[in-house]
Amino acid sequence: MNHITIMQHPTSANHRIATVQSRGRISAMTYAEPFPTADEVRQVWKSERKAFRPYDETTGTYYA
Repeated sequence: MNHITIMQHPTSANHRIATVQSRGRISAMTYAEPFPTADEVRQVWKSERKAFRPYDETTGTYYA
């Protein structure tokens, strides 16, 4: 089972970052309103995994 976290975007009050931890790696996707639920993020992870990008939680940034 993947661990999903939805958190406040570090630089925008109007956005949230949804992270998915899978096999020791963190991938994320930025959302605007309406903000997703964990179940909605899980569904997108299953159907459109390429929409997520690698994410560094220590710096709060995406990387290639």
